[in-house]
Amino acid sequence: MQQEETPRERFLASQEILSTVEWVDDLQDKRACTEAMALFEMHTAILLTALKDVKAKMFSRFLKDAVLAISRPIKAIRRLKEYIAADSSTDVAQRAREEPGLFVDLEEKISKAVQGLVTLVVDKWPADQAFTLKLSPEQENELNNQHYLLVYLILMVLDQWVASENMDAASTYFEYTNPKYKRFSPRGPNQPPVPKENTEATLRHLQCMMDLCTKCHLSIEDLLVWKPTPVFSTGVNEMDDSYDEEAMVEDNYPLSETGITTITAGMIYAMINPTKLATPFTFPLALAQDWVFTTAGGLASGFLNSEESQLPMADKALLVLLYAIDRTPLDSFKMEGLDYCTKDSAMDRMGLFQIFQVMVNFAATCSSSSHRFFCFQGLDRLIQACADDVKMVLLEQLVSPKCPFESMRAAAINLVKGVVERAFTALEKARAATQENLKIGKPAVQHAMSPFISPLLLSNFQEHVLRLEIKPFQHSPLKNEGAWHDKYDTFMHALNFYLFLLMRDSKDDNLTEVWSTSNLKNTQREFLEPLTTRVQDLKEDYIQRLAKVEMEQDADFMDGVQQAGEAPIAEGKIRSKNGVVNFDIDMDDDEFDSDDDDGLKGPPKDTVLELNQNMMKLELMDELLERIQELTSVRVEEREDDD
Repeated sequence: MQQEETPRERFLASQEILSTVEWVDDLQDKRACTEAMALFEMHTAILLTALKDVKAKMFSRFLKDAVLAISRPIKAIRRLKEYIAADSSTDVAQRAREEPGLFVDLEEKISKAVQGLVTLVVDKWPADQAFTLKLSPEQENELNNQHYLLVYLILMVLDQWVASENMDAASTYFEYTNPKYKRFSPRGPNQPPVPKENTEATLRHLQCMMDLCTKCHLSIEDLLVWKPTPVFSTGVNEMDDSYDEEAMVEDNYPLSETGITTITAGMIYAMINPTKLATPFTFPLALAQDWVFTTAGGLASGFLNSEESQLPMADKALLVLLYAIDRTPLDSFKMEGLDYCTKDSAMDRMGLFQIFQVMVNFAATCSSSSHRFFCFQGLDRLIQACADDVKMVLLEQLVSPKCPFESMRAAAINLVKGVVERAFTALEKARAATQENLKIGKPAVQHAMSPFISPLLLSNFQEHVLRLEIKPFQHSPLKNEGAWHDKYDTFMHALNFYLFLLMRDSKDDNLTEVWSTSNLKNTQREFLEPLTTRVQDLKEDYIQRLAKVEMEQDADFMDGVQQAGEAPIAEGKIRSKNGVVNFDIDMDDDEFDSDDDDGLKGPPKDTVLELNQNMMKLELMDELLERIQELTSVRVEEREDDD
């Protein structure tokens, strides 16, 4: 009579058959794919049946192999999707176009196998069992090993199937917290909306894995601060059942940080959008100040990648950062937290300054205008969460010429303006409250004066904001027209900030000393006068170039008349009157470039439209300069008379 196979023998036989499947190759062939799916389904059932009878003290050892067996097709699907994205001419790419749900059936079967495995293992655990995220070959760590391996598998599914898929996480969160921006579109109000991708499968996978997290008692707080602790086996006897031939070492089964960030983003997404993602895995996060340092900075900031292909993951990472920053109290980040994360040196996470730098880079370079906008709003809120001295340091970094992104420098001036406005508003409220208290005999309201409405403001920012940098304009008669256009927005924001400060800080208070004679004269000499000179030089040059272009158009016009015998319509012709630019032009007309017959390209030719647009920008700046001159020149004269 043949002896019945033991659980170990059934398990090993199943593993051997599954190991023969070459998933990446088989999934590219329709017939082989069907056979591989059938084998996977049949032998996954054998694995689960065998695991039911495995001895408790050997369970982790067998569970590890079961997890690895299920992981192989999970990784294979991801690789094939990458192949398809990289080369659309392959046979499998053609199949994917013809069969949009090419991998759906297999993904569903794998998902059911993962659910079955998690359920089978969890049903063996005591109801009140507490877990620690670590692996160890020691017998007393048996249940922790099981828990860790299941978390490893869940995070792998999230990493491979969900992280790389779009789900509009950041925009969903931003619209939820800022209802007035619900109709925000970076494309403009008259542009048709971009069709959104179908996220049904992505959200289904996400919900399934989050439900499994609930089932296996995963603590999100423990997951967020998890760090690997290497443990090595000391066993030497292969006949000893307690010896694991491949030691339970966390370095061999690392928890995916991509998966951790994805599940954190999914949990937040489910909290703000439960109609799309209904799951019990929405345990509140203890979002204290340190959480931003130890988790959001270390995880999410690492995935703020500006590459187009990485945008889905960056979208989820940005959601986590926005959520964490929004729940950080105002003025809570102190100077001592700028460069390190926590007092625990073992926590290898980003500090506030590193988070800030990553967000600045993403906000300046991301290909998606909406994500640039969301990230910039996050930066603004992050700055509000800092104490005033930290605000000074961070904003000075942004407006400094050392900042590599000119567009961010321009936008950062608005951030400084916002901080100054909030400081003035707080002061006015304190003064009003003091007046009310004095009327009823109460003491004055104590209010700490912000450095942003003190002389420190100009001493820290005047050099970077209210000075014309000479270096970019040292060459060419036009002082480098390209550099001028690059810095135009920075100049305009600086002028607007200066005008705002002159109007916001009364001459009587003069808290920032913006109205002091020395500051007025310095700004006039170092910024306003050279800027005015540059504007006038460019305007004169544009008028001459415009006249030249119009003469060429007139010549072309007359040639057309002579050849056609009648007056043709001069398409795109824009006339100016007496050398003055006509602003009544269609800004949406497209200019076309003429190709030289010899194939040689010289410098780009001037066009009427381009010159008119540049003149419009100069006129706007000129008007702003005139307004500032009107305000400041009278005050300088008054001060000199007083002296």
